[in-house]
Amino acid sequence: MALFVEGENVSAAWVEGLERLLAAGGEAVNLTVAIADPTTEEPAVRSVVDTFIDERRRAGPRSVERISTVANTIFPQSLYIERLGEGAESHLYDLERRARRLTRVRNRQGTYFERMVAWPVEKPSNGQPAENFNQLDQAVTRLRRLRKQGTRRGNQFEIGLTTPADQAIAVPIVVPGRDRQTMGFPCLSHVSLSLQKGVVHMTAIYRNHEFIKRGYGNYVGLGRVLRFVAQQSGWPVGELTCVSASATVGGGAGFARGAVTELLDACRRAQKEAS
Repeated sequence: MALFVEGENVSAAWVEGLERLLAAGGEAVNLTVAIADPTTEEPAVRSVVDTFIDERRRAGPRSVERISTVANTIFPQSLYIERLGEGAESHLYDLERRARRLTRVRNRQGTYFERMVAWPVEKPSNGQPAENFNQLDQAVTRLRRLRKQGTRRGNQFEIGLTTPADQAIAVPIVVPGRDRQTMGFPCLSHVSLSLQKGVVHMTAIYRNHEFIKRGYGNYVGLGRVLRFVAQQSGWPVGELTCVSASATVGGGAGFARGAVTELLDACRRAQKEAS
């Protein structure tokens, strides 16, 4: 049964999503989480979640990562120097390209951000080397063009299933013919951007989502991407909606229902104390 969750920020939406997942028995199809402001969090909640994750990392195999690590696979915040203005975009891409060899040591298939800025294109038949396609740059360029034209709506450019070279504000992540795994990377399948009433919104599609191990960090990372695109194109940041075709609380040692219920209670207490 599908679940729909709304939250004012990343933390509120994630906590509400966890509560609904637990009530549904720990799993759901088409979990849809709408975050009104995906650029903000509640620090007390994030601290609780990171503490929970750190305890499990110390106890056994590190199949779970801290929120910051997960978020950086989607958007490496430290490489984005906002004070550079529009020049921050090309600077970010250049730094990512230089760091790619190192990130590949940890992530052999690359990161989600790499897929966004260096989508693999087939080698041309003329024998020339293949060139990767920068999907984020295309999105920013088209949104800038709309702003200069005085156009405040851009969903007419949206194509649900697109190749990066198409004239659309969409970012496919899964490479046809190459990504054949039924589990694991890439779980994020597609990112779509739309302009409505002069505000940039994002929709992200996950085929599989482990909510505690990846969910919070994924929301943070996606919010960073949306903020980057909005800042670089000159539009305000809108809503992030994330659809998880299959969502689970998570499994393995330390993720029993009792432990997860205690995590949820701790998050709720943190929210109450901060209010």
